Amino acid sequence: MQRVSSDLMNDDMQFWARRRERDMATTETKMARQSRIENLRDDPLAAARAVRYDSVTARLERFEKNAGWADDQYRISEGYVRQTVDLTQRLREIAVQGANGTFSKEDQKYMAQEVDQILGEMVSAANARGADGSFVFSGDKSRTQPFREITGAAPGAAGSVLVGVQYLGAQNGPQAEVSEGDYMPLGQSGADVFWAEKQQVVSSFDARDWRATADSSIVVDGKSVSIKAGDNVYALAAKINVSGAAVKAGIDPRSFSLSLETTTAHQLRVEDGAGGSALKELGLLASSGLAPDNWAPSARKSGGSLFDAAIRLRDALNRGDVLETGGAAIAGLDSGLDNLNRRMAEIGSRSERLQSVEARLNREIPDMTKLRSEETDLDVTKAITEYKMLEYAHKATLSFQGRLFSQTLLDFLR
Repeated sequence: MQRVSSDLMNDDMQFWARRRERDMATTETKMARQSRIENLRDDPLAAARAVRYDSVTARLERFEKNAGWADDQYRISEGYVRQTVDLTQRLREIAVQGANGTFSKEDQKYMAQEVDQILGEMVSAANARGADGSFVFSGDKSRTQPFREITGAAPGAAGSVLVGVQYLGAQNGPQAEVSEGDYMPLGQSGADVFWAEKQQVVSSFDARDWRATADSSIVVDGKSVSIKAGDNVYALAAKINVSGAAVKAGIDPRSFSLSLETTTAHQLRVEDGAGGSALKELGLLASSGLAPDNWAPSARKSGGSLFDAAIRLRDALNRGDVLETGGAAIAGLDSGLDNLNRRMAEIGSRSERLQSVEARLNREIPDMTKLRSEETDLDVTKAITEYKMLEYAHKATLSFQGRLFSQTLLDFLR
C-alpha cells in the first residue's frame, strides 16, 4: 500500500502557485511594454515579421535623413552658384561698357581693377565650405581646397595679380542612397560648375599607322574604355564615343591625329589605365603628370574656365584692347553664364526629385510602423482581463491552501 504524504500535496500546490505568479508577471511586463511578444516563443512568425518590419523602417529612416542632407547640400551649393551668376553678369556689364570705345584707357584700367576684385570673390565662392567644414565644390576630396590661386605679373597690371586658377578637387562628388539601390550626388564638381567653354584637345601625332600592341585601357572623365590588341585609332575613337562620357572623339582631317572634345562645358580628364600607354603613344598625354594637367606639350588645347574668361577680360581692359574685350572676353562670359544656368537648373531638378522622395518616404515609414504594430501591439483590454482572472485564481488558491494545510510546525512538536 502506497503512502501519500502531505509534502506531495504541498509541493504540488506551490508549483502551480509559482507558475501562476510567473504568468501574472509576464502579463504585467507585456502591459508595461505595450507588446504582446516578450519572448520569441510567444509568436515566432509574428516576431520574425516584426524584425523584418523594423529593418525596413530603419532603412527608410536612413534614406529620409540622406535625402534631407542632400537637399540641404543642394541649397548651399545653389546659393554659391547664384552668387557666381550675379558676379558673372556684372563682369559682362563691365565688358560691354569697356567694348563700346567711349572710355579712355585710364577708365578701362579702373574697370580692370573692379574685374580683379570680382575675380577674387568668384574664387572665394568656388572655395566655399559647407556647414560641416567640407568644401562644397571639391567633389570626393571634401577636405581639399578645390581651387588654387596662381599669382604673378600681368600686362598692364600693377604688382602681382591673379593669373590662373588650378582645380585640385575630384571630378565626381560623394553620393547618398535615397532609395534601395538608388544614389544621388550630394553636390557638383567645381570642374563642371566653374568651367566656361567646351574643352578640345588635338594631338599632333599622325595616328594612321597606330595599332594597340596589347590589351589595356584608358579613363575618360571617369569612364573606363577597354582597348584590345590590334585596335586602331578609329576603333579607339568609336569606343570613347559609346563609353557614356560627355566627350566626343574624332580624327583630325588635316593631321590624322586623335582629337577629344567635351560635349558640355567642363574640364576634361583623361588618363591611361594601369599598365597602358595608348594616349601617350598617340601624343595626347605627357610621359608624367596627373590629370587634368597631364597633356602633352605638343597637343593643341582650347576652352577654359570661368576664371580664365575673367582674367582674359581684365588683361584686355588693362591693354585697352576693345576688340578683345567685345569679342573673346564677352563670348567666354556668355558661355560661362550658360553653363552656370544649366548647373542651377540641374540642382533645381535634383531638389525637386528629393522632395518627391521625401514625400514618398513620409508615407512608407508610417505604413511600415502600422504593419509592425499589427503584429506586436498588445490588446490592453484583453490583457487586463487575463491578468484579473489570474489574480483571482491565485488568491483563491492561496486561500484554499491555507485552509487545507492549517497545521504548523508547533502541531508536530506537541
